[in-house]
Amino acid sequence: MKDQAEVAYAAIRDRLLTGSYLPGARLIEQQLCEEIKVNRGDVRQALSRLRAEGLVVRGEKGGFFVRVFSDTDIREIYEVRYVLETAAVELVASRATEEDFTTLQTIVEHMALMAENGYSIGVFEADLRFHHALVRSAHNNRLYDLYVRANIPLTGVHAWKHGAQRSSQDFGKDVTDHALIVRNLREGKIQEVLELLGSSYHWME
Repeated sequence: MKDQAEVAYAAIRDRLLTGSYLPGARLIEQQLCEEIKVNRGDVRQALSRLRAEGLVVRGEKGGFFVRVFSDTDIREIYEVRYVLETAAVELVASRATEEDFTTLQTIVEHMALMAENGYSIGVFEADLRFHHALVRSAHNNRLYDLYVRANIPLTGVHAWKHGAQRSSQDFGKDVTDHALIVRNLREGKIQEVLELLGSSYHWME
């Protein structure tokens, strides 16, 4: 049986990284307990760990709140993401297995389904899974560990920060770009993949 504090940590962390919570929102412990099906001690332990990692902050009068990222924070986070992902691409092109490509393609198909139904959080969750699977496909445990520990928020965080959800057209382009990344990786077109990874940040400017 999994450590319940670890279950709580993973669940809350994924929600934070995909923008499921509004910046500055208070994280209600009892609500999290009911949603994740763990006890309050596990939630508190998870929140304390997330605070140490910089994803949540402690309120002046107590309680935990979603960290508000500044524009500088966002820029620096995405620069780190780009550096790590581009480093992974060369390895993915030579090491990825058919199982890796199948996993990536399956995530893209799920992302497309979420986009078609206008489920923004579902798209953000698929995006998070895709990029983790991409780096994992490099089959370098140290690189993947660095990527995970970087706690990189994806597109959802930036969208919420600026008070606007992305449009269905944006989601459609996301799906197309991710599908192209998989296809170009299969064909060994590394430069095309790097260009797609770089262009994914343009909408944030």
